[in-house]
Amino acid sequence: MKTALRQAPAQPAPARQKTKDALATERRAFERQRRQLLRRYAGQYVALYGGRIVGRDKDCEALAARLFTKLGDVPFFIARVETQPTFYDLPSPEVEG
Repeated sequence: MKTALRQAPAQPAPARQKTKDALATERRAFERQRRQLLRRYAGQYVALYGGRIVGRDKDCEALAARLFTKLGDVPFFIARVETQPTFYDLPSPEVEG
């Protein structure tokens, strides 16, 4: 599963933790819905915000761009719907390491 995580730029420690918690919540929502998502969106990227699917696309960058326009600078979760997850660890210049 290729995963795109969006986080707000350079936040104080409590705000960063809140963002991480929000992304973890969205990831759990994705996992809970995986079986249903596989039936409807296999091979596509889906975006979750507030535990709900707010978008889908075959191109994760196009999906992210639409969501930035629609939702603004909030944490949302994007993942590819596939049976065997593929993980990519991509460091963000916006998050202190």
